[in-house]
Amino acid sequence: MFHTRKKILIMVRGQMRRIENDTSKQVTFSKRRNGLLKKAFDLYVLCDAEVALIIFSSRGKLFEFARSSMQQTIERYRRHTKDNETNKPLEQNLQHLKVESANMLKTVEDLEVSRSNKLQLQAFWHM
Repeated sequence: MFHTRKKILIMVRGQMRRIENDTSKQVTFSKRRNGLLKKAFDLYVLCDAEVALIIFSSRGKLFEFARSSMQQTIERYRRHTKDNETNKPLEQNLQHLKVESANMLKTVEDLEVSRSNKLQLQAFWHM
């Protein structure tokens, strides 16, 4: 739990509240931004991961880190998400078709039983 004289940021077991004081907000943003950039760099160096980090401050200032080209990483991200989005409806459609197929098979079986029963009744009445 953090308390300051002005009670700017209160963190209690995972709960955070917005910082209202502009100066404190800017200091916190700067420290956390630098920490986040350091973590992104560490992940790149230690794990050889392709990392791209984009941060916009509340005033619209851009901060970024990229292992290689930011544009290439963004394009890779777009391709990956596009592939997942196009596969997702396909998988959902396939699952839907399987369910529909099972339902249709059950309907055909029911119709065959019904037809068989009708034929037996007709044979019985014509005797």
